[in-house]
Amino acid sequence: MDESLRRGNLSRTPFVHVLAGIWRDELTGTLGVHGPSGSKDFTFENGALTVDRAAFPEKDFLKTLLTTGATDLISLARAEEHAQRDRVPVIRALLEAAILEPARLWALIERFTRDEAFTLFDTEEGEFEFEPRATPPGPTLLRDVFLPNLILEGGRRMTNDTLIARHLPPETEAVQSLDPYVLDLLDLAPQERYFLHLLESCQTVAELCESSDLGRRESRRILFVFLHLGLAGTRAVKPKTGRLPVEMSLADMDKLFGVFNTKCSFIFKYISKEIGPVALSVIGNSLDDVRNRLDPAFQGLELKADGRIELKSFLKTNMNLIGDESRRNLLRSMDEILVAEVLAVKRTLGSGHESALVRGLEKIGELP
Repeated sequence: MDESLRRGNLSRTPFVHVLAGIWRDELTGTLGVHGPSGSKDFTFENGALTVDRAAFPEKDFLKTLLTTGATDLISLARAEEHAQRDRVPVIRALLEAAILEPARLWALIERFTRDEAFTLFDTEEGEFEFEPRATPPGPTLLRDVFLPNLILEGGRRMTNDTLIARHLPPETEAVQSLDPYVLDLLDLAPQERYFLHLLESCQTVAELCESSDLGRRESRRILFVFLHLGLAGTRAVKPKTGRLPVEMSLADMDKLFGVFNTKCSFIFKYISKEIGPVALSVIGNSLDDVRNRLDPAFQGLELKADGRIELKSFLKTNMNLIGDESRRNLLRSMDEILVAEVLAVKRTLGSGHESALVRGLEKIGELP
């Protein structure tokens, strides 16, 4: 588990970062947030938000039902009387007393839970702590609330421009679109799809905001959310595998693959020291994100337990026989794999770890 998710201050680690990390690492446990306005607890199972029955703030929920007009004071009093008489929770009494239909009640429970989370997106005051668990702490009212869409919706509501600016890359840093699997599962709005298309040109933050018809403020807000969801990323330093010789013998090929796999293994060992066994999943996801952009010979690659890449045996044998352009495509695929893995380290551990990792990679030998 990333140490930055265990505990911290919302002024340094924004709430959206905490949620994104819980989703990305598929964590199970309870997140407590404590601030001037009180405490809120959220339960997660395998990276999805759940509503724990025992910890559900029933009184706050009932108050919300009144203030939003979902029920009235007389009906609520009738439900509470039913609950006391039959010794059942008030939520159950709302159904048994025919005050709300099940579908309506559960939709209100989910809406209430989402709104509780949304109040924290702009917050800079408060401490948070995540308590991991092997399993959720009890019966749940609601399961499998998809965090990326919750993050997307909460991000749309953000108004704290200072917080957003503090957690964006420098204006001179280039950003680009990424292609994570989650993209197909997100409910992107038209303006967000427009901005995602702009990211394909890989401009600096300043250039992107200048070229966007959404304006600087809205562009920066969307970029902030996209960076946390992995839809966008900064352009990493490109760790080269080495130069491609004009004449390539089978021995040269073995050396090239050796250098490439040594770097892959180095990246894996680096991130494993920080986050443990989940590192294999993080690296595997980064490879899946770029797989369809690789040379066909690489699309059937397999990630080994030590972080190395295993390719089909015919590749090494036949690469010596193919043309120069195909060889360049294969080398570009190796570079793209390394860049994707470095980006995964940056998204997981931060820019400081990315710089340290790249410095380590530069010490690994290249082809002459």
